[in-house]
Amino acid sequence: MSQYRILALDETGKASFNHPSKVFVLSGAIISVDYLTKLNKSVQKLKKKFFGDPEIVFHCRDMLRKKAAFSILRDPNKEQRFWTEYISNLNPSDVSVAVIITDKLKARSLGWNDIAILRRAYSKMLEEFTKKNLSGQNKGKIIVESDPYQDKYLLEAHNRLQTMGVPSEGIKGSDYRIKMTSVSLVNKANLDVNVQIADSFAIMAHIFYEMKINRKKNLTKIEDMLKRLIDRKISSKVSPGIFEILA
Repeated sequence: MSQYRILALDETGKASFNHPSKVFVLSGAIISVDYLTKLNKSVQKLKKKFFGDPEIVFHCRDMLRKKAAFSILRDPNKEQRFWTEYISNLNPSDVSVAVIITDKLKARSLGWNDIAILRRAYSKMLEEFTKKNLSGQNKGKIIVESDPYQDKYLLEAHNRLQTMGVPSEGIKGSDYRIKMTSVSLVNKANLDVNVQIADSFAIMAHIFYEMKINRKKNLTKIEDMLKRLIDRKISSKVSPGIFEILA
């Protein structure tokens, strides 16, 4: 019997060199379909409990900055309780992290432009997801928060795998076509909890990366919780995550 894994994609930073971000992080939340309904209900309850709105859209950067609707998190006790409960929903092995990071300064020194960054990031993400999650009878779906400029590079990577597969892993294009059954482009109004979690993972992974390269030395208590979650997800033996640095 086949099992479905959903790869939900989001990002932090931009690949463009005109954008002030130093890194481009393409992040994914890999979630088993069997767990998704339970996860969605649990996160809705969490939203209702802390913010009074089960359909509020989680933006991790605003949550950490305690801005606008998330200003309630300025209370240290509520902030601690919220993140503890949120992370508990992400702890099960049914949820994995997938992160592709590009340091834009290093990318520029290699002669890459923003299109090269996007092409490499999406290709690497889809290849790693296919290799690690679509073995045996497992199948997958992709859901991504749509960006008119970037969507074509995701679809380009998807189409290439449909044609070529992943030769180094013995995966043919026909294998990929059978296993990857859909690609969905959505917006925030679709209220997909898996895309919101991908957004959270993008910020968490950025914190993890900053620590890894010694660019960030002191973490707040909450940032340390997020960093440890990513560390656990990446090193999991049951459902290993994806963490790749392209440049």
